[in-house]
Amino acid sequence: MANLTDLTVTVIGAGNMGGAVARAIRKAGVGADRLVLLNSGATSTREAAREIGATSAFERFGSDDTLAAAARESDVIVLGFKPYHLDDMAPAIAPHVRKDTLIVSLLAGASLATLGDAFDGHTALVRAMPNTPIAVGRGVVGLMPGDRASEAERALAHALFARSATVVDIPEHQVHGVIGAAGSASAYFFLIVEAMIDEAVAQGFTRAVATDLVVGTMLGSATLLHETGETPTSARYAVTSPGGATAQAIAALEEGGIRALMARGMRAAAQASRKMEER
Repeated sequence: MANLTDLTVTVIGAGNMGGAVARAIRKAGVGADRLVLLNSGATSTREAAREIGATSAFERFGSDDTLAAAARESDVIVLGFKPYHLDDMAPAIAPHVRKDTLIVSLLAGASLATLGDAFDGHTALVRAMPNTPIAVGRGVVGLMPGDRASEAERALAHALFARSATVVDIPEHQVHGVIGAAGSASAYFFLIVEAMIDEAVAQGFTRAVATDLVVGTMLGSATLLHETGETPTSARYAVTSPGGATAQAIAALEEGGIRALMARGMRAAAQASRKMEER
């Protein structure tokens, strides 16, 4: 794994996803004095830095032309701002980026070709599609290095995420599938958990007890699959006695079209991602 302790990493846009990635980078071994955050204002930057355990770019580089200074001084730049800001942000960053600086983009809808054009042909480019559980060290990241990214740059991108996420290398044309299967998927699980908690409350449990029951079961089930390597099908069969309560529940879910609904949701997310990239 690449040594991150001597690198300066700047996250431009440390909001929900950028902040989650900043936490992952901190966990990967980048020190608080070398993990630099830059939001649109000094106050929000300072607050984010305090919460994450990082340094404000305004304190590190001063308030005069902070963005340019951050670009010049950073070994890694993480683009965490909203995708629609790329046209405004890239011209302010690109002239100051060193040739050997790795740019990691979290911008949904911005292809490697688009990023290459925006950053004047910069070759050290990697797209990363993480999901929000990376904030608690249990995320998934789809990693898409540019064709001209070196092996060392690819290894560095892996190292930034590896302690907080399962990192999967994918070809860029599969990015939309990653959005459907992982990027947006936490929300599917949250919705399922929400529905189960509501029904448990309807059956007489307090919301606190219902939450413990459902969240604990979801966590335990995911951990079982992860740690044993058992397939979901075999794990389901193991707890489904013929004619029993679980079998009746599964039958009701199948009758309600749960598989088709999940597929429909995943396809909708992938299609939305495609449309974003076409704009």
